[in-house]
Amino acid sequence: MKRLTLILLLIALSVAPSCSKKGENPQPATTDEEAIQDLILGPDSTWFKLIGHYEGEATSDSGDTSTTPGKVLFDTLRALWGRQINGHPDSELDIHITGDSAFVSWTVKTVGYLHVVKWSSDSSHWVHIKKPLSETAHLYAIFRKKGGVNLPHRGWELTKISGAEGRSDSVSTVEILSVNIQSASYPDTTITNPLDLFDINDCFTFQTGEEVKITVETNGEPADLFLHVFTRFWPWHIRIPFQNNGGGTYTGTWRVQRIPAVRFAVFDLLRHETIYDDNYPYDFNGWLIPYLTKSPVSN
Repeated sequence: MKRLTLILLLIALSVAPSCSKKGENPQPATTDEEAIQDLILGPDSTWFKLIGHYEGEATSDSGDTSTTPGKVLFDTLRALWGRQINGHPDSELDIHITGDSAFVSWTVKTVGYLHVVKWSSDSSHWVHIKKPLSETAHLYAIFRKKGGVNLPHRGWELTKISGAEGRSDSVSTVEILSVNIQSASYPDTTITNPLDLFDINDCFTFQTGEEVKITVETNGEPADLFLHVFTRFWPWHIRIPFQNNGGGTYTGTWRVQRIPAVRFAVFDLLRHETIYDDNYPYDFNGWLIPYLTKSPVSN
């Protein structure tokens, strides 16, 4: 087993390109652990976007944009709110190799602040509330060695991956129980555990531009639910509020991005008081689900 401190890896990866000449290929991995690490954290990490926090570099529904980590992004609701992400300390990547199989467990710790700006009827002016944010997310994967060490990544390929689940560390009362996904091009499917492993060839696959309908069941605590999806062009990131139907059930729709790629949908459940009660702490549960978008097949 090899345990790596994620934050040190991120620093090393961010420094390494500046030491290379333009057009120079990166140094190939010399061990199997390094090869798998590169598939997760390197430029080919298509399926692993857990450290690219869904509000670190994005735009909100209200149109505020930023490409600088730490920028606060807001929604146009009764209160303006956004996460300020300061880092991922104490995160760990475990790689356990047995024969031609590698089992990966990734734990990512995220810290920062939740900023809330709202109108105070008592004082008749806008107030800014800053709440400490700390959450932990988990993801699992399996790699198979399908060739020799002279092949890219020493022959290792991703074969199975899970979604990801994150929870607030301070208090955790809200919980997503299931997500039902309906579309014209993929069978009606209900997810009850985002950490279940699935073959990447069986990933959710939607036609570009098609409408997807979602029903989310929660544990019924008073909460607000949002869907985060990403684009490769401005506005980069979209945050969509779900309709609260009562009884812990939420519904929403979105149109799939129009460029074929591996994509991610984040279901973001925040206890209502997290945004609307000045003294209530950060209370969150989130699921991240990968999916593919493909162009429709011409007849």
